[in-house]
Amino acid sequence: MKTRQGNLRRIIDIGMTVLLLLQMAYQAMGEAAHEWLGMGMTALVIVHQVLNRRWYGAMLKGRYNAYRIVSTCVNVLLLISFALTAFCGMAMSNYAVPFMYGVARVSFVRVTHLSMSHWSFVLMGLHLGLHVPVMLAKLKLKDNARRMLSVVCAGVAGVGLWLFLKNGMPNYLFFRVPFAFLDYEKAGALVLLENVAMLLFWAFVGCQLALMLRRKGNPLMPVVLVLAAVVIGLVLNTIWPDNNDIGFDSGWGSAAESPWQASEPEPMVEYEVEGESGMVSTTVSVDDGFVLVEGGAFQMGSPEDENWRIDDETQHEVTVASFYIDPYETTQAEWEAVMGVNPSTFTGEKLPVENLSWLDAVQYANAKSAAAGLTPAYAIDGESVTWNRAADGYRLPTEAEWEYACRAGTATPFNLERSLDADDANFYGYYPYEIEENYFDDSVLEARPGEYRGKTVEVGSFAPNAWGLYDMHGNVNEWCWDWYGPYDLGRTDNPTGAENGTRHVYRGGGWNDFGKNMRSAYRAAGQTDMKSYNLGVRLVRNAGAGIAGSVAVSGGIPSTSDGSRVLIAFFSWGGNTRGIAHEIQ
Repeated sequence: MKTRQGNLRRIIDIGMTVLLLLQMAYQAMGEAAHEWLGMGMTALVIVHQVLNRRWYGAMLKGRYNAYRIVSTCVNVLLLISFALTAFCGMAMSNYAVPFMYGVARVSFVRVTHLSMSHWSFVLMGLHLGLHVPVMLAKLKLKDNARRMLSVVCAGVAGVGLWLFLKNGMPNYLFFRVPFAFLDYEKAGALVLLENVAMLLFWAFVGCQLALMLRRKGNPLMPVVLVLAAVVIGLVLNTIWPDNNDIGFDSGWGSAAESPWQASEPEPMVEYEVEGESGMVSTTVSVDDGFVLVEGGAFQMGSPEDENWRIDDETQHEVTVASFYIDPYETTQAEWEAVMGVNPSTFTGEKLPVENLSWLDAVQYANAKSAAAGLTPAYAIDGESVTWNRAADGYRLPTEAEWEYACRAGTATPFNLERSLDADDANFYGYYPYEIEENYFDDSVLEARPGEYRGKTVEVGSFAPNAWGLYDMHGNVNEWCWDWYGPYDLGRTDNPTGAENGTRHVYRGGGWNDFGKNMRSAYRAAGQTDMKSYNLGVRLVRNAGAGIAGSVAVSGGIPSTSDGSRVLIAFFSWGGNTRGIAHEIQ
């Protein structure tokens, strides 16, 4: 009976190893097969633990030598990693157990599943290797044959280590990346062969560790053999290095290497582009570098079939008057020259200023207007702000003006008319548009996962949109004038937002936002006093005479002039917290 159970456990070990190798070859198996293989692995693990019930009963009995301590730790850690892998896999299942989808936060279980599955791979190799000396003892190999086998295995293990490094496995083990960057063009047989070689490295390490702990033969030989395998792997990795260039600090695509460096705008550059509203003429001003955007009508919001749209993005036609807009986000050098201080978390003259509240942005606009000899757009009296719409001074864009400028005549989710990737903008490049529903097969994505820089970059580091405006997607979010609220479909001529509210709109997405939050129609909002290290500003000013009348916001008491609408806000100088208001997602 004991022998039969031992043989059954070995068969199950072999079955688990085969399933693990197949699961690690995801690009060759596909999502559905991956999930069902995972369910099979889970079933085998449960059966294996049932057969090992006596082992659990003996864990606290008897003496623990070095070998027993190590093998027990490996087995326990392997069980934990298997359990976490299975749970996280089920929590984002689309095929095997879809009813479990979302039982835990998907963003958490994705990265945990990725890491734990690779730890399971490593620990499974060690687990197998720890049992190899016992199996080899039954073969009764001669010493020369044993040495030759050890040398050959060391060479194969070295190749396995090289493949382990080349495929970026350490990144997955230590939570450095949230997605598996797989080569879908690689033949499935080659993927499986590579997985076998990588598993053999860890099995080889486990085998030599067991020989050393059990004091079988020369105690230095296992150390020499493992070092030889490591040297082979490192040398191969030096010759043919890691091809996975996605990491926290890879430097790939950084602003320092970008051909789209921020520079002084050239005066009087004119060009025409075909926009949704017709030919749009833009002129870079000699005075302040602002771009003239000719007014027109456009479809604000998103169509119902746009992926990841939100209910507050009701599409409707809006008309805006001509206005000038800064082609760049306000830099720290510009802010400090006017305000005398720099509130930013990431410091650099050409980096966008951030960590601003809405009222900070309004005060800056007035100070810049005064410095330029223009009429300030805002009258600020304690908690009250009144916008003189006819003033020629600098101001925040309305939400409609911002989206009109961002789209630059496009009607697609992004102003590139294709999906945004990390070469196009500074955002959380690991999560490009539509990655959520294509986590297991990013080959189908128009924009593949790319670099996450983890900070702001110099303004103008990427190509501009069709109207010459930089960083309308990503880098920092940009405050708008409007209260956040449902679009008023009855007021579509130069709209200024909801009539009241508790949060102001900001647009564009920031360096730490997902691809879906970069969409031209995406809306986010924050309290008037909210500050964040991904929240900045881009100013505009009127072109021509502006619009008569004013819009006021004041501590909850409506006020109007010339029949204009009323906005209500509540200002305070407290609370400098992250608090990014994506609760409206």
